[in-house]
Amino acid sequence: MVSILRKAPRLEFLLAAAVISCSTGGGNTSAGTTGGGAGGASSTGGAAGTTGSGARGGTAGNEGTGGAGAAGGAAGTGGTGASGGAPPTDAAGGTGGMVRDASGGSGGANDASADNGTTPRDGSAGSSTADAARGDAPADAAPMEGGARVDAPPGGFSDARSTTHLDIPVHDPAVIWDGARYSLFATGGTLGIRNSSNLLQWSNAGSVFSAMPAWVTAALGADPRDLWAPDVSFFNGKYHVYFAGSTFGSNRSVIGLATNAVLDRTSASYAWVDEGLVVESVSSNNYNAIDPNVSFDETGTPWLSFGSFWDGIKMRRLDAASGKLAASDPTLYSLASRGGGAIEAPSVIAQGGYYYLFVSFDACCKGASSTYRTMVGRATSITGPYVDRAGAQMMKGAAEELLVSTGRYVGPGGGTAYRDGALYFYAYHYYDTQDNGASKLSIRPISFAADGWPKLEEPLFP
Repeated sequence: MVSILRKAPRLEFLLAAAVISCSTGGGNTSAGTTGGGAGGASSTGGAAGTTGSGARGGTAGNEGTGGAGAAGGAAGTGGTGASGGAPPTDAAGGTGGMVRDASGGSGGANDASADNGTTPRDGSAGSSTADAARGDAPADAAPMEGGARVDAPPGGFSDARSTTHLDIPVHDPAVIWDGARYSLFATGGTLGIRNSSNLLQWSNAGSVFSAMPAWVTAALGADPRDLWAPDVSFFNGKYHVYFAGSTFGSNRSVIGLATNAVLDRTSASYAWVDEGLVVESVSSNNYNAIDPNVSFDETGTPWLSFGSFWDGIKMRRLDAASGKLAASDPTLYSLASRGGGAIEAPSVIAQGGYYYLFVSFDACCKGASSTYRTMVGRATSITGPYVDRAGAQMMKGAAEELLVSTGRYVGPGGGTAYRDGALYFYAYHYYDTQDNGASKLSIRPISFAADGWPKLEEPLFP
């Protein structure tokens, strides 16, 4: 799912996303090759279960090592399905699920993972209208602004644009501005980093980890080979990168945290610290602890949203000092669900008295056959209830459609809505039908209509 988080002069209410997993009911996958090329994928398979079983893909493929501009490696083959467990007491919901069945790429400049695999077909989405909650802001509500912490620098956007198609391979992107550069994090391997001054040209900047954290492998009982859908944010004087690890075939998943005082690799203070486990899910949970994303409420309190398939998007309050779950609030909040169907990649911004929850519906990770689309709902509280224009609740499958496949740009989603100075953007990946379905980066400005609902403008580059 994806997560670009950026730093602005005010508090940012931002969740991100990213990213996204892939699965099919007993399905098979086939992937393209890498090494200067693009890793495309196609898949076939059955539907995910919505009442107790959600079949998933199999083992991950090998990591790609392509050259400049190369996409990641081959996806693994489909495997045995796994079933979700009983829901916890916080909410009822269908089981099901998803898993990322893909490999991470590494290599030269602009190289990134092409997260190729399969995703279960979405389940039925409820669309009941909520009579009591239409998402209207109270007349006396104080205006909210989506931005980063008050100690963050102004935005870095210089209005750089391109009329030339740019091939920037990525899956589940997460970006942040540190006052001098943009840093991009994405799914694959041990979380590679790239830097840019203008969001158009990117260079390699190492990775968060030199090897898979041992605690991740121990918690999952297997080496996940790739870490997924990182989210980057800045609070309490340091950068926080939340990331996911998961077993293929179940919702046995973990979300971890790495921190750094700076993002400038030339600084003596540059050093990633593995802070360990933040939250996990097991088969008895009705949620999947992947696709982490951080946002801030109007008081500056950080919140962690996450989730994919199963009973949808969840949220926990964070302790700003530690970056871990807040002991003062053990509530697991439910934000959006499709009853076990395809929903993931949450991110939140706040603007004009509302919080806006961006998510992705339907199938990612199937290359040119992907059906991902970007959706949004809004609320007057960061914990919801989130609704569409008609007041129908996102917990019942409702949402406003923002972005769908068009032309060569298929399956747009896995993104993050974020604020850059006074501006808002949505960064996401799509699958390029003119390049074997390789996943690539796109960034669109966000505007707001007179009624407050967001619109995605033309991308910064085709």
